[in-house]
Amino acid sequence: MNPILFKNPKSLLYRIEKLFWTLWDKAFVRFLVVGGLNTVLGYLTTLLLRYTIFIEQPKWILIQSLIEFDAANTVMFVILFPVSYSLQAWFAFRTRWTWKRLIVYPLTSIPNYLIQQACIFLFEDLIGIQPVIAYALSAIIPIPIMFFVVRFFVTTPKPTSLT
Repeated sequence: MNPILFKNPKSLLYRIEKLFWTLWDKAFVRFLVVGGLNTVLGYLTTLLLRYTIFIEQPKWILIQSLIEFDAANTVMFVILFPVSYSLQAWFAFRTRWTWKRLIVYPLTSIPNYLIQQACIFLFEDLIGIQPVIAYALSAIIPIPIMFFVVRFFVTTPKPTSLT
């Protein structure tokens, strides 16, 4: 049970606090909060990389210009894997942190990474939106899909009963 600071059940602050703790007990709400924090960290890291390290060469082109990856976004994913996994394990899904799951966790980001790369290509390269806005849109769009993917890789499977 979560501690209630406001003791008068008729007060507005009591009801707000009770609503907060009721929502916080839901894994999806915690995932949205942690996902939001991860999104902000990723967005800021991507911008920092784009405008410091990858100014001259913002794209990595593979297979003779058929496939192109945003360099700053790719490096950000690698740098923030441990941070993202830790926040998801401890706060969103309230599960034990393990090295094994940390190593497997990058698999959860494959759909996220591909969606973000497609969004960056669509918004920045095809439509011509500024990178600052393209990165923001590409970070927000995958969040709902990622809840189910991350939950599968972060939580411990519950044993099934044969009775």
